[in-house]
Amino acid sequence: MALIDIMTPRVNANEDEVLVAELHVAVGDQVDVGDLLISAETTKASVDIEATHAGTVSKINGKKGRMIASGSVIVVIDIGGDSAAAGDDASGAEGGSAEVKVTTKARLRAEELGVDLDTVAPKAGRIGVAEVEAAAGKGSDGGPQVTAMQAVLVGGGGHGATIGEIAVACGWDLIGAVDGKLPKGTPVISGVEVIDTDDALQSLYDSGVRVAFVGIGGATSSETRQAVFEKLQAIGFILPPLVHPTAHFGADVKLGAASYVLPNAMVGPRCRIGANVIVNSSSTVAHDCVVGDHAHLTPAAILAGNVRIGASSVVGMGASVLFGVEVGQGCLIHNNVSVLMDVPDFTELSLEHAPKRRDLDA
Repeated sequence: MALIDIMTPRVNANEDEVLVAELHVAVGDQVDVGDLLISAETTKASVDIEATHAGTVSKINGKKGRMIASGSVIVVIDIGGDSAAAGDDASGAEGGSAEVKVTTKARLRAEELGVDLDTVAPKAGRIGVAEVEAAAGKGSDGGPQVTAMQAVLVGGGGHGATIGEIAVACGWDLIGAVDGKLPKGTPVISGVEVIDTDDALQSLYDSGVRVAFVGIGGATSSETRQAVFEKLQAIGFILPPLVHPTAHFGADVKLGAASYVLPNAMVGPRCRIGANVIVNSSSTVAHDCVVGDHAHLTPAAILAGNVRIGASSVVGMGASVLFGVEVGQGCLIHNNVSVLMDVPDFTELSLEHAPKRRDLDA
């Protein structure tokens, strides 16, 4: 058998554990890529852990209602094939098959480094820490070893840099950014540069990179960011949410895939934030708000309680939406506008002009 470790993501930089809220599979279940395995929670967000490979659930380390360390193995999937050193070390000293022994310390070190023990060359029939460390950074074909915490950033501009910094703070290892407009080698953040165009996403996925972050903003429209999100979904990438450690979350907040909460934002209790949403710096989302997929709350935007923001709408800087107001889908609320009543779909509101219907195809 060949075993694949599914790691527990680090959602928040300042939280070393997540709560196992729900187990969606049991040992022996068959799963496909993208199947939901575990629902986990931190004090700031909820996150779904999905299967990165098809196969059989071989082991589950977490239990419902228990905490588990970020970065640790939570589920093991048997994808078939041969694995000389895949079994558990029941004795606590030496493990593996009769041909190749793997020490417990070597197993733990391999987990820390994201090294597949199948790629480690034994020495005198034994794999120890030295052999694991020697194999770190090399895959079975001699190329880079892809680990469960590696990810690619889509977009190398200013917003991409912001999302990249949060991803790194949350423990993700960014292999680089893809960007169709910036030349290769363009710095994005410290240690991360543009490595290719977004045409390389499929090949990156095929090479084993399974996680991506959407680094595309959009001050007046979410169309480009939505297209990137849908492309990544179609390829099969896992798109975790991110929460900056300075953001404040109330109780029972739900945060969708590829949704990012930036520095000093406040999200009140019982809010529901859809997929691919930006809750930008210093914005406020009061209690019981619902924000639709692909929406963007730009810096210092304010939503009072029980506000509804439709899919793909943009709320400008310093704009405020009164308690209980519903903003339709595809709307653009300009900077500093106070929204005092419901706004129909595809409406543009500004301080200088009367409301008008947006022509998104123009």
